Amino acid sequence: MFSELESNSTIDALARCRQTVLARAARVLDTDAPPSEADGRETLRNIMGLLMTSLEGLKVAEEELREQNDRLREQRASVNDRLRHYRSLFLASPMPSIITDMYASMLEMNYAATELFRREARHLERKPLVTLVAPESRDTFRRQLLNFPIDETTRAWPIVLQRTGDVPIPVPAIVRRVSGLGPTQSGVLYWVLEPQAALVEAQP
Repeated sequence: MFSELESNSTIDALARCRQTVLARAARVLDTDAPPSEADGRETLRNIMGLLMTSLEGLKVAEEELREQNDRLREQRASVNDRLRHYRSLFLASPMPSIITDMYASMLEMNYAATELFRREARHLERKPLVTLVAPESRDTFRRQLLNFPIDETTRAWPIVLQRTGDVPIPVPAIVRRVSGLGPTQSGVLYWVLEPQAALVEAQP
């Protein structure tokens, strides 16, 4: 697997090759004595040999760079394919799922979550999750958030969901902190809700 360090190494090799060519050309041409015809032919042969050797070295270095770039493109395409794959799985999951920052501001949600909330994702992104909680349960929600552990242990978190024009619905949630992600790389909270519990509560 080619890395940026390996690419820089090849570029450094090209720079050294160029410097060597310049130095050798300067030594061949740097003379004050008037050249004879034989000397001229010898100098020309030296220059031609120097140029052919240098061009061959540059050609090899160029081929190596092209190979590295091709492999880097393939790796980048593979990574992008995996990202699309897992994002599609996240969006299509039948369990309502939300990704928030550590302050519970919503960053992403899947289709099942938007159906549960009865709101489009674009109207909820960057908004606090607490805005979807029943007003009488918001203080409890804030205390739970403040005391949420910093480790990556999965925790149960009961939420009382308040949907527009509907009675409050208790919705059990499972929450896990995932380190190293989010806008500031400080971590995110991954929420998975249980829609069946909400549907049962919502029945008259």
